[in-house]
Amino acid sequence: MNKKKPKVLFINGLVYLPGEGGYKRTLYLFNMMRRMGYQVTLLTSDFNHYAKKVRDVEKFRKEYPDFDDIEIIHMPPYKKNVSFGRWRSGEVWAKNVKVWLEGHYKGYDIVYAGMPDIPTILKIKDLCHTQGLKLIIDVRDLWPEVFRVLLKKEWMYRLFTAPIKKRADRCYAAADELMAVSNEYLQRGLSVNNKAKNREAVYIGATFDRFYSGIKKYASTIAKKEGEIWVTYAGTLGSTYDLYTLLDAAMVLQSKGYNNIIVKILGQGPEEAHLKKYAEERHIRNVDFVGFVDYEIMAAYLSKSDMTINSVKRRASQSIINKVADYFAAGIPCLNGSLCQEMRDLIVDYKAGLNFEPEDVASLVEAILEIAGDKERSREYGENAKKLAEERFDREKTYPQIIHLIDSVMDESPNIETD
Repeated sequence: MNKKKPKVLFINGLVYLPGEGGYKRTLYLFNMMRRMGYQVTLLTSDFNHYAKKVRDVEKFRKEYPDFDDIEIIHMPPYKKNVSFGRWRSGEVWAKNVKVWLEGHYKGYDIVYAGMPDIPTILKIKDLCHTQGLKLIIDVRDLWPEVFRVLLKKEWMYRLFTAPIKKRADRCYAAADELMAVSNEYLQRGLSVNNKAKNREAVYIGATFDRFYSGIKKYASTIAKKEGEIWVTYAGTLGSTYDLYTLLDAAMVLQSKGYNNIIVKILGQGPEEAHLKKYAEERHIRNVDFVGFVDYEIMAAYLSKSDMTINSVKRRASQSIINKVADYFAAGIPCLNGSLCQEMRDLIVDYKAGLNFEPEDVASLVEAILEIAGDKERSREYGENAKKLAEERFDREKTYPQIIHLIDSVMDESPNIETD
């Protein structure tokens, strides 16, 4: 006799819905399990966190009637990611999730939630345990560790973030099983959780069919002058990313006469205006702020580039960020300035690029020139980067590991009857 497939409730208030352009981890996993015949529900919010707009739920229902297994409840809107408004919004969202779950828990076997949605997990964890629902926590970001960038002194960081750490520890400890987007993040959860037996780390990854179709569709529309060498960053222009060092490196290259080396910056974010002003005041002419572009156009830009750059500040909490999957898939060398040992090991083990010291201009300039001056090694690194993407970041290959973990949670559960 075979075990029946578990009924899974995904809880994530910060997702792109179908038609909104993004395709993040939760929605991809949700759709994959739908295709495989699982009974799944996605509980999300009526606020688009990325666009900072209230969703037209009625319009969504009309345009996507097949997604009646997406439940949408209220989350108060906010304007800034770091603000009192967002904190308040998160607390209201957590209360609304608990109320919804109290009326619907009998329809599910597993609740799959993500960190760092600390308020929601704290609200629902006792209900899950008393009603026999298994709670899986997917560690996608680290709080309060993210504040290390803002609180420069370690004693200050520990003092001011101690209450958040206690709340985060309670979330991790409540999980029946742990999933994470990197081994580093997984170990954070395991530091206070002794229940997770089948724990797993699966990188966020990417949808490579869409990535390569973007290259095929748009690469010919992107002009690149003969002899130019593009060093490309794609992602959020935020405070945890080491973009001022990148601009300083561009300025040094310009002063040394390497005018053919162009820094391309794709994306938007809270630091965008400051970065542009910084470049303008220093007369940095070999940098191009491309701005936000659709995913497929971004893929085309990467395919035209000669190297990508993963530029992260020393005290940042990021480990294996979302964008590196696209970097590797582009088949060009990656310059990695993250101190995350897991990321640095991937670069070395696969020979997929070079590591440099974050916030060190000379180290970055040296790495850029090393790749720019050795075409054969650049080609080799690029081939290895693509191999790394295919082996470790292809969602179609790696996300079944997440589903296997979900199934394994129920192996010892009495809640699911056998056929």
